Amino acid sequence: MNRYAVISDIHGNLYALQAAIARIATLQIDEVICLGDIVGYGPHPGECLDLVVKYCTHVVQGNHDEAVVDPDCADAFNGAAREAIYWTRDVLGPLHLNALNQLRSHQRLGPDECVMCVHDNPYPGPTDYVHDKQIAALAFRGVNTHICLLGHTHVPMVFEAPGSNPEEELTAASLTAYIPGHEVDIRLEPGQRYICNPGSVGQPRDCDPRASFAVLDLSRQTFTVYREEYDVAAAQAATQQAGLPTILADRLAIGA
Repeated sequence: MNRYAVISDIHGNLYALQAAIARIATLQIDEVICLGDIVGYGPHPGECLDLVVKYCTHVVQGNHDEAVVDPDCADAFNGAAREAIYWTRDVLGPLHLNALNQLRSHQRLGPDECVMCVHDNPYPGPTDYVHDKQIAALAFRGVNTHICLLGHTHVPMVFEAPGSNPEEELTAASLTAYIPGHEVDIRLEPGQRYICNPGSVGQPRDCDPRASFAVLDLSRQTFTVYREEYDVAAAQAATQQAGLPTILADRLAIGA
């Protein structure tokens, strides 16, 4: 298995997930990886979880997934996110809750387990959000593989670190950051380490409302982000009809 679709941060947005899956079906993919946050924010947590279980071979637990099954985790969320967690917990049945609870925090895959998969940060630090080179330099301390796949920021990004030694002290200046364009291959060079973020399927935050996912091709050693249109208006209407906070519907149209 050398060609993986990588999805993350679906957040109960069934319309975006369906569009992403339909596009992935055209891309000659061997397996699909989900980097967590299947639920939270959006109005279709159960339906999204069912699709992830059906299509994804590898799934890790996101912080929203964890908060739904661990009430103590929800206390750290902001108002709208916390309200959505409580709502999600109420609407999911025991089978869905058990499925979320059984998810692992990390996985390894590929030849010689050269790819590690986490939701937020492979190294404990001041923040879970690997959104800039300074935080990435700390995160690479936890990356002892060629490639680390993570989500959480809702923004597609690739960070490159020189060398293969996680014990080497890195600085922001020693890293290279790439903002992936739509269907533009980013080459993953041998002897380097990479943190690759596919962006968010269900709630992008890079001012592009299209669903975001990626393809990791280990044969070609490339990471490629794809953007896919979906019915944003339908997702907004479903969010409002569920009685979830208005901001969770409004932000979908602007990708923020």
